[in-house]
Amino acid sequence: MEVMKYPSPEDPARAPVWENYVIAQAVEASRGHIPEHTLAYGVEVDGTRLRLRFQLSEVTETDDEDIDDIVGDFEDLVGPDVEVDFLLEVLEWRRLSPHDGVCWVYLSRVD
Repeated sequence: MEVMKYPSPEDPARAPVWENYVIAQAVEASRGHIPEHTLAYGVEVDGTRLRLRFQLSEVTETDDEDIDDIVGDFEDLVGPDVEVDFLLEVLEWRRLSPHDGVCWVYLSRVD
């Protein structure tokens, strides 16, 4: 039986390095820009195809500006060799699943 080896700072080989990098850049791009009406924000990673996912309860002009800022900053951070798009959903309540393929990095508080 093989003993599981965890990644470490000295040997990150077993870590999902690309996915972790993309997630970190999605977080960095959203700093100071999370739209007011955001229910959930995350990123899907499919190789070099990346999709930012936004779930909002409503969309105002300021929300649109924040989303544009996040998408633009994210594109700058991940570079020109990847395909970036985004999906905006307007929902009454956020919809999340552990099987939806999204790494959700922001969730609004549930009152």
